[in-house]
Amino acid sequence: MNNITEINSLENWQNASPERRKDICNSILNKLPGRFKLAKPYLLKNNGAEIEIPCFYDELYETPLILVFGGDFIYGASSQRIESIRNSCEPNDWSMISELIHQSEGIENTRINPFLMSRVPVYEWVLEENINLADDVERPDFYSEDGPYPAYVNLEEATSFLKKTGYRMPWDFEWEYVSKELNNNLFICGEEIPARDLSDDICLTQFGDSRLNHAASNMFGVAGLAIAAFTRIGGEKNEIIVRGGAAGFYPFQHPSQWAMLLTELQLPLKNMPGQLAGLRLCLDIPEI
Repeated sequence: MNNITEINSLENWQNASPERRKDICNSILNKLPGRFKLAKPYLLKNNGAEIEIPCFYDELYETPLILVFGGDFIYGASSQRIESIRNSCEPNDWSMISELIHQSEGIENTRINPFLMSRVPVYEWVLEENINLADDVERPDFYSEDGPYPAYVNLEEATSFLKKTGYRMPWDFEWEYVSKELNNNLFICGEEIPARDLSDDICLTQFGDSRLNHAASNMFGVAGLAIAAFTRIGGEKNEIIVRGGAAGFYPFQHPSQWAMLLTELQLPLKNMPGQLAGLRLCLDIPEI
């Protein structure tokens, strides 16, 4: 638990002075491993004002991490929300996804502490340079000449990379918090089933163009949420599940595939072909 009140909410950060923000960023940087440096911040436009979201760059593993501010949100789908999703589906589609909707436990709000999350899933070449990727695994092909792209890994490979680098995967409630963008979004791109042009942005799988990267980023500065990612459920279950995944099926060939853009859809690992997913990196905020 950190004691920096300014990062406990977006509002607190917005109200902090530029000097205090700079001091906080430097204090966090000084507590991170020496391979990190401050990077160009992500610019968020909020109520007509531009807010700089701090970004920390891991030079060794060439990964930018965004500071995710703390906040309260509804974790899981309420009964009213579930009814809304059901009404937006064809009956056959609903029968396929209904058991995968994460239902809330009646708790009004879940408190999220600030943390660091990678802006994009780990790139293929970063994985190849640091761990042994099994040759006999059939992975989705996100290759593009337009820039770096992520790779799906199995849980053993993910664990190996995390152990080497000191990162952790996101808690499931952290992924859902980021995907809901403080607005309780139904989809990772808002409240409506996305149109084709928006899906092009949200389902981006190569990240070599800064303009496209920005268009694909949400208010936290996180992009690629439609790419499947491992998350961990805490408590007694303490199991690994998968969030996202729509990018692997885009452009959608079946009406039900849009459902993978839902912020409350949890996929059991066994449901993923080869039990593969992308790897989103997280770090706790160090104590200052």
